[in-house]
Amino acid sequence: MKNIFEYIFSKSSLYLFLVGLTLAIILTASFYYLLWNHPGILVDTKSETGGVFENTTLLGKFYLISGIFPNFLFLIIIYRFIKYIVLTIFELLEGFFKILGSILESIIGLIFSKENFDKLENWRQMSKPKVEKKVKKAIKKINFKKSEKNVFWLAPIIALGIGILPLPIGYYMLSRLIVSGCALYFAHKFYKKNTSTKLWIFGFFVILYNPIAPIYLYEKGIWILINIPTIYYFYINRRYV
Repeated sequence: MKNIFEYIFSKSSLYLFLVGLTLAIILTASFYYLLWNHPGILVDTKSETGGVFENTTLLGKFYLISGIFPNFLFLIIIYRFIKYIVLTIFELLEGFFKILGSILESIIGLIFSKENFDKLENWRQMSKPKVEKKVKKAIKKINFKKSEKNVFWLAPIIALGIGILPLPIGYYMLSRLIVSGCALYFAHKFYKKNTSTKLWIFGFFVILYNPIAPIYLYEKGIWILINIPTIYYFYINRRYV
């Protein structure tokens, strides 16, 4: 079991996403096919006693618990994404404290004598290499590889492309999570680059596709018309991952 988990966690986020998505589609499609065409295979329709789980056949019970497999793979990707967001927040805080430190140094330099200020500056110069070394070491441990970052533009394109098909509502909630999360990643990238136009566009995608307070347009055709430029915009900005 340990070797299995080590193998799973050694794979890139893109690989885990594609495997999880494939499993979800296969399980969902096969479940609804059997439910509509051969319901007796999944549920004992002749039984009048017992609950849903008791009346479910062995194959039906398999489908009830099978969703844990693709969800586990998606949870690994979400964990890595959250880890990257946390790292980014730490980088922003680091920059903020550097600016704050520079301001405080200037104030201290005005208040204290030149001798004391020189001592403080020498101490800062001596401590700076140690601090920077520790920060770089921490970033190196948890930073994403370039190949893994490709999931932030590939995942929404694949999710929106598959969303054209008639799928259960659960898939569209998952696609909202994927698209809004990846749009948030790009919005942060353009915020750091001070590119206001693209920042606002991806910020709009975050709001439009958010799964917490979903926006409903009630027409699949309208969503397809919106998804096409969304796919295009993720694709043309892929070099910023």
